[in-house]
Amino acid sequence: MRPHNTETTEEKSLLSKPLAYGTRLIVRYPLLVLLIAFVASGASVFYAMNHLGFKTSRLDLINQHSHFNQLWREYLDQFGADDDVVVIIEGSGREEIVPALEDLYTQLTAEDQSFYAVLHERGLTKVREKGLHFLPESDLTKIDRQLQSLRPVMQGQWDSIGVGQMAYSLNQQMLLAQRQPDSPQAQMMATHAREQLDRLASNLLAAMGQGEPQGSVLVPPSDALSAMSQIDSDYFLANDGQLGLILLRLVKNEEEFAQGKEAIAELRRILDRFQVEYPGLKFGLTGLPVMENDEMERSQVDMTKASGISLVGVAFLFMAAFGGLRHPLLAVVALLVGIALSVGFTTVFVGHLNILSVSFGVILIGLGIDFGVHYVARYLKEAEDRRTDDALVQTARDIGPGIVTGGLTTAVAFFTASLTDFTGVAELGIIAGGGLLVCLLASMTVLPASIHLADRHRNRYQLPKPLHLDWWILPLLKTPKVTLFVALLGVGLLAIGTPKLRYDHNLLNLQPKGLDSVRWEEKLLNDTDRSVWFALSIAEDRETLLERKKKFEALPTVNRVEEIASLMPDSPPGKLAIIRDLNNRLAMLPENAPTLSIPPAAHLGQVLADSQRLLPVNDPDAQHTYRRIAQIRELLRGMPEPRYNAIITQFQQRSAGELLQWLHSLAAISNPDPPTAEDLPEALVTRFIGKNNQLLLRIYPNASIWDMDALEGFVHQVESVDPKVTGQPLQTFHASRQMQLSYIHAALYSLIAVMIILLIDFRSLTHTLLALTPVGLGMVMLFGVQGFADIPLNPANMIVLPLILGIGIDDGVHVVHDYRRQGRGYSLTASTATGVIITSLTTMIGFGALMLADHRGLASLGRVLTIGVACCLFTSLIVLPCLLTLLAVWRRPVPTSDEEETAPARERPRGRKLATLPDDPSLHPHKDPASEPRESRDLSHNHPLDR
Repeated sequence: MRPHNTETTEEKSLLSKPLAYGTRLIVRYPLLVLLIAFVASGASVFYAMNHLGFKTSRLDLINQHSHFNQLWREYLDQFGADDDVVVIIEGSGREEIVPALEDLYTQLTAEDQSFYAVLHERGLTKVREKGLHFLPESDLTKIDRQLQSLRPVMQGQWDSIGVGQMAYSLNQQMLLAQRQPDSPQAQMMATHAREQLDRLASNLLAAMGQGEPQGSVLVPPSDALSAMSQIDSDYFLANDGQLGLILLRLVKNEEEFAQGKEAIAELRRILDRFQVEYPGLKFGLTGLPVMENDEMERSQVDMTKASGISLVGVAFLFMAAFGGLRHPLLAVVALLVGIALSVGFTTVFVGHLNILSVSFGVILIGLGIDFGVHYVARYLKEAEDRRTDDALVQTARDIGPGIVTGGLTTAVAFFTASLTDFTGVAELGIIAGGGLLVCLLASMTVLPASIHLADRHRNRYQLPKPLHLDWWILPLLKTPKVTLFVALLGVGLLAIGTPKLRYDHNLLNLQPKGLDSVRWEEKLLNDTDRSVWFALSIAEDRETLLERKKKFEALPTVNRVEEIASLMPDSPPGKLAIIRDLNNRLAMLPENAPTLSIPPAAHLGQVLADSQRLLPVNDPDAQHTYRRIAQIRELLRGMPEPRYNAIITQFQQRSAGELLQWLHSLAAISNPDPPTAEDLPEALVTRFIGKNNQLLLRIYPNASIWDMDALEGFVHQVESVDPKVTGQPLQTFHASRQMQLSYIHAALYSLIAVMIILLIDFRSLTHTLLALTPVGLGMVMLFGVQGFADIPLNPANMIVLPLILGIGIDDGVHVVHDYRRQGRGYSLTASTATGVIITSLTTMIGFGALMLADHRGLASLGRVLTIGVACCLFTSLIVLPCLLTLLAVWRRPVPTSDEEETAPARERPRGRKLATLPDDPSLHPHKDPASEPRESRDLSHNHPLDR
């Protein structure tokens, strides 16, 4: 026979009598209690509607005093807070994409009420006009000497570059070197003259059909001028011209909760029109503002769908478990009062919601309804053979301490999050903790008052009978040792998977399935060197920026570095004077080269013979030139005059044209005014020059920053160059680490605070540790399942860990209170088991519906919470009761109090003396537990307030 279950004096909670006394007052003045509650709720909602703010930026989740966040805010102060939206056009090539790119750019710039800072090309036309400013002064000096050597040409004497005159000038330079053998300058001129003579001979032979030309005779090679050709306007094309890009920023409506939503909708309407006009192209849209907007819209759809499913599921569960809707609805009314009061609490103590704390309502629904479920489950049990008011008082006395302790521990677990550095977690902790306290208060006041009014005139035999949901547990508890061994073995096996648990930092893996903006972002990452994510380095001057740029480009994790400071070089006075002089000399160039005079063939031959005599005999290169000139002279001797005239005319005019083209190229980039920011497109300047003329570097990674290992390496390397570097990759990296540490710290703080509360309530370290057993083992099981099933933790599902912690602690507290209410021996009571099962199932149904969401972050949230609550349910109703049953063997029986608990399938003993009798029916064979009226054993109705 099962032992009699009686409450011992040392196991009575300090809260039992205060809660019983408070409930007597509530059921005596129920209308006053409800009036106060509803007025306070209405006032809270009204006050919140007028004073509660919303912060929709992810920046508001991060501690404002964090070093990395301060650097980010400094950047925002200088360059604005708007990220770029990227419009992508995909086609077969440049010829197909550029017309659409131009048309779309024109359309977007016209929509200035929705978009600004539209940019589709570098737009460097004005900068190119000042290209000489980008050359070092030594190169400008060389160009100046070249123009001086061409002074006759600059003065209009174009015959001076005829083939005969050119060869004669080169001979004079070599002759001067022979006359001045000790002059380094003369020797240098002679060497240059021999090189030009060799080039002249090669090109002249090529013109006669012998060999290949070796470059222009008159135009000197210049790498510097070749570099100038890169300073030009160019479209933003990638992937060999198969992708065209347009960057823009959104005009935001401050009244929108999701700012930029209207502008993004308008942009998509424009792209739909262009898709019809250009059917051979594909138009896409991505960028952080677009991905965040799409994520929010999809998550709202998923939340609405999940809410409908969970509402139907929870309603069906309530009706089935409590035999109707009246009492569940009264519990919901109490919860709604608590939520309304929590809104006022939030407005007073925090003043705003952010994109993380806006979920506090879901948390309160998931945890706050548990108070009412436990209360109703116990009340219906007590009301089987008590008057309504007596049943409410007894419910408060028996189950009230467990409800209050569970609520306090869960609230404190949230409150301790306010001690962490991550602002989003800290504010959520304050709001959820305070909300749970007011929901607890509403459940212990509004619920008994409303039950009193609903049931006071009803016969207790007409009250619904709650289902005994513990039928599957009782067979397991009959063999506690075996069940406990098997259960702990299962926990141990699952614990093996815990080391396999990982944390997924990749935010793309949280996005909804098939999201168009995410697909285009992945295409940018895979097919181009462009991304919407890059690090940012701010420099005070151009020299610092260029020096830092070289260091960044040398890093192995860096793909490229963008800046515009190099487009605005410093030009000292000496450099400006040279450019100004060059510009003046190049101002009067003819449009076309004039016709040059043809030297007689005999004269040209004689000049070339002089060249042969002046070439050094002991120089192999010179002898090579000697043989070329000899070949030219041999060809000239047998060449008809018409052919000679045609060849020399073509040769001279081509050389003059090349020279004139080079001079015009110099003139086109010789604007003496230094380049300034006004020469660049405004949309480009605003992205790279701050309000205080600070200069910006964009550092792009060469690997996907969505991969945490790659991101970590990139962050550490760029910070080694500039400790003040910032940007979205660094914000994500540091904020993710801060969020992880905040959850770990919050868990440690909450564990300490919860233990203190449980010690105060239980006044026993053993019972405190027992109450924490379900959540401890449940979390081990959860992490093991996640490890085996490869369900990683991520920034989305980490938020449910406090909920699992709260539910697990709450379950453990109720089971341990159930144990403490019983005397020698222990058997899990039906009301406690039913309350734990229903609260767990409502949470699993409510959040489990999120597993159907397309949003992968929400789906992972629902999956982790469902698994975690199921694990805590198992440890609360299987592991802990078996453990308590085994421990109960060593309990010391003591005299019972006047408040007793009925074990399942058995009435409690009638007299106070029976509590001390051994569990042997032979000692009291003539006593029938059903023969004595229940009311004769109920002392609570004799209280003065019940008369």
